[in-house]
Amino acid sequence: MVQSYYTIVSNTLIADNTYEMVLSGATDEITAPGQFINIKIDGFFLRRPISICDYDKSTITIIYKVVGEGTKTLSKMKNG
Repeated sequence: MVQSYYTIVSNTLIADNTYEMVLSGATDEITAPGQFINIKIDGFFLRRPISICDYDKSTITIIYKVVGEGTKTLSKMKNG
């Protein structure tokens, strides 16, 4: 398992309780949309598995729905 660190470029509400987050960082290990990344959120024991919607040489885009405390916390995260 490769552990990478990403910076939030944007975290935008796109529908009811649904967000699009763009993350900047290494994308060398990604081969196709649909792969999952496990997002570690400070203060939570379990990671959140979320599939990749899109990617390029330096960014990953995910779309997620707020369904619990972890994704609620994720939705409040700001750029940078």
